[in-house]
Amino acid sequence: MKRFLMIFLIFTMIFLSGCWDSIEINERNFVILVGVDLNKDPDEEGRYVITYVYPNIGAVGKNPSQKEAKFVKSTVAETVFDGSRQLTTRINNPFFFKHLKVIVIGEELFKEPEMIKEFFDGINRDPRINTKAMVVVAQGTAKDVVSTKMEELAVIGGYLNSMLQNDSVAARFTSQTFSEVIKDFDFCGSTIVPRAVPKKNEFKLSGGAVLKDYRLVGWVGEKENRAIALARNKVKSEIIDIPYNGTVVSYVITNVVSKKQVSETGGKIKVDLNISTEGYIQQCPNGKKGDVFSQQFIDKVEEKISETIKKEVENSVVKLQKKYNADAIGIAEYIYKFKPNLWEKVNEDWDEVFPNLDINVIVDTKIRRAGLTR
Repeated sequence: MKRFLMIFLIFTMIFLSGCWDSIEINERNFVILVGVDLNKDPDEEGRYVITYVYPNIGAVGKNPSQKEAKFVKSTVAETVFDGSRQLTTRINNPFFFKHLKVIVIGEELFKEPEMIKEFFDGINRDPRINTKAMVVVAQGTAKDVVSTKMEELAVIGGYLNSMLQNDSVAARFTSQTFSEVIKDFDFCGSTIVPRAVPKKNEFKLSGGAVLKDYRLVGWVGEKENRAIALARNKVKSEIIDIPYNGTVVSYVITNVVSKKQVSETGGKIKVDLNISTEGYIQQCPNGKKGDVFSQQFIDKVEEKISETIKKEVENSVVKLQKKYNADAIGIAEYIYKFKPNLWEKVNEDWDEVFPNLDINVIVDTKIRRAGLTR
């Protein structure tokens, strides 16, 4: 009996004892956005300018005691992670990064690829940081983006994160998590992440930044980003407008399947990009009742949409091949996974192989719905 009681007391002590290192929720600053820039001020010691954004708890609730929705704190540091420790002398609570939503990087920092590698490697190793955070490149400085004073009473990190979710209804930019960016660099050496353009009292997510070997090699516009997203099977929904009989027909894409096929003949590598789309007619002001429901009209519009998509994708692929030499459509990843013997032959010379690939774009468009009433 005494032995049983002793075991019971030991287990009770284990399960009822508290966490010795616990920190109360109100004793943490939950960082939801981090901006990182290259320090160009010779009077400041440190390579990075790091800006942290976290919500003001006093502005939350039915009867907020403060008006400002967020706090923005910046510091200059030799390493990114030293910055958060430096700020402990200026804030009341320590930073907590598990709820980090967005990482914004200034374009000037991508002129120093070794510094970007250090930064990415540090995030990848640190278990305190959420690697599912979205990555954005600022056209200008990250500090300008994260410090934007919104007209709405909003926390900039949450606002930007919500905007990044909008790629589910448009493909003018393509959201990329930190983990996805690292994967693209590992397989293809290149990737595309959303571009943030700061404006007065707002900022715009438009197109993307083409990154290769941790350098910014150029930008793509909204339609170019859409074309690349179609090739990479990353379009969830989008509207394609085409001219038809002196007016415009709007086609809403609801489903995309994009597949690659790679073959080698006589030392020449050929890549087929097969893109199949399904959708419906959103608008067709042709002035003739019943035309939109005729098979002849459907066939012509499907052909026109396929031509438009094919041309956009071909132009964007040529730009990636000839201007940027950046495999941002994932061909290297496909060959690595499904053609390992071919990858062994070309991986060392991929920078010379990719610009000379014979890439053929094949588009198949289906209109599933043309309206609700006749």
